[in-house]
Amino acid sequence: MISHAEVQAALSARIDGEEAGLDKAVVDAHLAHCPECASFWERSLALSRSLSFVEADGSMSPPEDLSDVIYAGVETEFRKLASRRLLGLSIGRVILGVLAVLYIVWAGQLVAGSGGADMDPEMASLLIGAAAVRVGIAAALLLVAWKPNQIPGVLLIVGAMFGFTIGFAVLDAVSGEATAPWLHLGMLLFTSAALVFMWVADRGPSNPLRTLSAGPQ
Repeated sequence: MISHAEVQAALSARIDGEEAGLDKAVVDAHLAHCPECASFWERSLALSRSLSFVEADGSMSPPEDLSDVIYAGVETEFRKLASRRLLGLSIGRVILGVLAVLYIVWAGQLVAGSGGADMDPEMASLLIGAAAVRVGIAAALLLVAWKPNQIPGVLLIVGAMFGFTIGFAVLDAVSGEATAPWLHLGMLLFTSAALVFMWVADRGPSNPLRTLSAGPQ
């Protein structure tokens, strides 16, 4: 008469793909009449199936390609992250496109203002130069909307312009010589925030290719 421990050891060996030490027919006959060992067998199979490595006969067989198992388990999360990244990039592109249009309109106004008959030539030259800078920013925004990997360079330039502008604004406010260029500061600040948003949408945690990978890093 075989014991429960012997049968359960044989069942564990069967799941692991090892030699059971007992005849399969003997073990199966015992299972048919022993609720305790039958319950042990069902619990063991359930645990094995949770690992997704169990064959139909109860033996263990690791998958040929582990990456398939990993990706199957995270497919839903992968799709969520991909959708979230696409939405973020779409919103960022719209914002950068609107900003580019605003900078071009702003540049046009400066050029129009420099063409007055009573305009001082030196001031007209400054206005045209300022218009050229805004056209350059607009072109850079359109570029990074298409190629987000170029954002750090553009953000560095826009951030530097914001720093210089706020510095001159403080000096002018202290000396009382001019009104602080709040519109310019606001545009540069919002542009910087939009660039950061676009960068995070492209490179941040919502990028599934950076977050989920079965390959070596």
